Amino acid sequence: MPVTTSATTSAARPPFRPVMPGFLAMLLAALAVPLAMLLLKDAPAPAPLALIGGPLLAVGLMAVGMIGAASAGRLWIGLALALAAGVGLIQLARALGMPALPHPVSTGLAVIVASLSFTARGVLFARSLAARGWLMALFVVAGEAAILGTAITMPGTLPDWLLALLPAQWATTAIQTALTGTGTRAASSALLALTGTAVTTLIVARLLPRRWPYLLMFGAWLGLSALVWVRPGPPAPRADLAIAAAPGGAIAPMASTPPDAATVSALDRVKRQIEKWPPAAEPDMAQRARNLLLIAAVPDLYDTEPLQSHLPLLVAAELKARVPVDRLPAILAAIAAHPEQGDITARASLPALGLPASTGSDAPVRNRMALYAAQLTAQP
Repeated sequence: MPVTTSATTSAARPPFRPVMPGFLAMLLAALAVPLAMLLLKDAPAPAPLALIGGPLLAVGLMAVGMIGAASAGRLWIGLALALAAGVGLIQLARALGMPALPHPVSTGLAVIVASLSFTARGVLFARSLAARGWLMALFVVAGEAAILGTAITMPGTLPDWLLALLPAQWATTAIQTALTGTGTRAASSALLALTGTAVTTLIVARLLPRRWPYLLMFGAWLGLSALVWVRPGPPAPRADLAIAAAPGGAIAPMASTPPDAATVSALDRVKRQIEKWPPAAEPDMAQRARNLLLIAAVPDLYDTEPLQSHLPLLVAAELKARVPVDRLPAILAAIAAHPEQGDITARASLPALGLPASTGSDAPVRNRMALYAAQLTAQP
């Protein structure tokens, strides 16, 4: 009978990977995101979880995907965990009052690409640092999350070039644009950067222990960062809730220059969807006008440039096409003078047009409707 030595048994046994510390760190890091959602759900904003959903989801995906993959040493495990976390966080945000997604496909694409990019880095840490890979992943997550938090709470403190270097910022741009902006096209550079870093990182992980592929990874990272620097996505939205007595300035912006390609695409979609949007066919002409004004008023609250300043021109054209010309000036004047009248429940259905919806107090929404009504009344 052959004798099995301890050395033979040790050689046959797969190497032990202490995954529990890493998964515990992943859970603790990931719990910070739902806690932040709970703290923000009652903030005075049109939909606070939508306004800050980009960075929250980016941090959640990074924490779960990167630390999970670094702990398990498997790409598919980290990716599955990250995608499950993304779905769960979106559902939690919806349960806490975030409106329906205006761009579900764009949101899904951003979550998948970001998850893959973060998970790829976790795999690299696992293969280069073995059982200590999760520590490096935790360090990276904490560092990038701290920078994102600083950028949100103290705008302008950090230089733009620093943010352009961060994959977490790329993911924030892609997800936030899907939540409150124009969708995938406006965030194409961020999505391309995330995809490029995922591919090059996996190549480096596959070629370990060779060191020269690191040059490829860092070169790709710097080149893709330069792309994001040259072609940044839309600026981050902020809740603009000031109640003004009269229209003017940036409170009710209206574009004076042609839109870019991404904005043109978004405007075309809105125009197509209006054709089958029931509030645009409301029999009562005054209410129909109020419903159309919501298309300009709600995005203005999110301060989602460059889209928000081009929507009033689209609304003006729709009002002229859908409200009798002889009645339109009087209807707009009445809305401007009495914004408290009429119904604004159509704001909940704006995602059908690819626009963010509004929740909470209706006073800011009515104020914006009055401002745009006054400006459009003054137009020829």
